[in-house]
Formats: sequence, structure tokens, C-alpha cells
Amino acid sequence: MKAYLKMCMLLIYLSALSGYLAAQVTGTAVNELADSTKNTTGRPSGAVIIEQLDDSVEPPLQTRSCVNTFTNQTVSTFLLIEGCSTLVVQGVTVASGGDLYLLAPGEITINGAFDVALGGQLHVNMTQLPPPPPPPAGNTLLTAINIGTFGSPFQYANSQNTSVGFTNDYVGQPTNDVFYVFTLTAAMTITIKHCNSQIATYLHLLDASGTGIASNGGYSGAGACANSSHAYLKQYLAPGIYYIVSEGYSANGNIQTAVEGALPQSIFEYDYDASGNRISRTFVP
Repeated sequence: MKAYLKMCMLLIYLSALSGYLAAQVTGTAVNELADSTKNTTGRPSGAVIIEQLDDSVEPPLQTRSCVNTFTNQTVSTFLLIEGCSTLVVQGVTVASGGDLYLLAPGEITINGAFDVALGGQLHVNMTQLPPPPPPPAGNTLLTAINIGTFGSPFQYANSQNTSVGFTNDYVGQPTNDVFYVFTLTAAMTITIKHCNSQIATYLHLLDASGTGIASNGGYSGAGACANSSHAYLKQYLAPGIYYIVSEGYSANGNIQTAVEGALPQSIFEYDYDASGNRISRTFVP
């Protein structure tokens, strides 16, 4: 009887042990299967994950330091290329899904092979610097400052700083020039001077075609400026169109151009016949 009880107890124990071991094996297999279906984010592979996107968050920009050229590249994602000054692009393909932005403070030039595949995007946004201001009036013969039209005595004065905006457009001194134009409807004696200038000066008087008539780069005779390095010119002129070129002798700076027109004194030479009778007269300016 005792032997029988021991045998029953042994069978019950073995049965319990077998169930425990089976449960352990099954649990291990389930755990391993669960681990194998997870990726690095801890989400089951193949699962559809729906997330709410925040539209206020910009996608990360793939940027480089500024360059002058961008060549022989294939762009398949978002890429921003920024030129240091100007930017030259060549041999670039924007693949489907690619999104290329080109930025530069100066010109962006696309040379040679360049392809944007269907589904690709190209954005050229030139952050061009403001253009320089146009040259001032008087910078060339065609844009000469108009003094006016005169048939009677006149006076005129104008100051310009040749260091600002002006260029060397006349074949005189190697300095910047200021052009003036005036028209005479009567013969006059014209005086041009640079007396109140801040630099040594040179001036030229031109006819209607721009051909030189007279010039001066410093004068110390009658009527001259207190500073003999300031140009002075006096010339009798018939009716017509005339130009003045004012420039520095060897440097740029502030030049005052003063112009005065005066009717000439009536000086005549007379011709007489054999009897002493005056028969004609000739005007001498």
C-alpha cells in the first residue's frame, strides 16, 4: 500500500513538472517572436503607424558652406546650395523627389548639362544686391549738365565732387570728368574758371561735335584765380552749342565750374578810299 501511494505521488509530480516546462518553452518562443517583430523604434515591423505632423516645423535643411561652383551632382532629396558671391552650376541632375534650392548674392549661372526629372523641383532665388545708383548727370557728353541758352550776358556756377559717381570719359587727364553744355544765340566772350575748387583742376572747351577748342590746366595771368592751380579760360565764341569738361589735374574731388558770358566790346577796323572816305568796317572780337 505504501509503495502504491509513493508511485501515485511520483506521477503527479512528474505531470506537474512536464506542464511547467511546456509553459516555459512556449513563453520563451512567444517572447522571441515578439522581439523579432520589433524594429529599432520598438514598433512591430510592417505595422502602419499614423502620426500627426506639425506643419509649423520646417524640414531639416541639408546645407553646405558657401561655394562658387556646384558641379556633377545628382540631387534626390532636399538640398540647399548657397553661393559665396556668384554661383556657377553645371552637370547637375535633380532626380524625381529631389528638391534643389540655389541661392547667391550675385548672379546664378547654369552652364552645360542640367536636368530636372519629372517629380524633381528646382528653385532659383537670387538674393541680388541692389544695383549701384545710375551715374550722375554730367558723367558723359550725352548726359552733360545743361547750363542754358543765352543771347545776353549771364553768370552760372555749379559744384560737383568727381569722386562720387563720375568716371573718366574724356581723353584729357586721367581723372573723372564733369560735362556741361550751353547754347549761345549771340556772339559772346565766355570766361570759364575753377576758382573755388578744392583740388588742382583742368578744363576743356569743346564745340558741338565734342572737338576741343581750347583747354587750360592752371593760369596766373590777368583775371586768374587766386590759386594758380585752378584752371581759367577766356574765349570769344560765335553762336552755337558748346561743351565744358571740368576735371582734376591729377586727383578727384570737389570742383566748382563758373561760367560768365559777356557781349564783346565793339571794336571795328575801317577801310577808307583814296579820298579818305570810310567805305567799310570789320568787327574784331
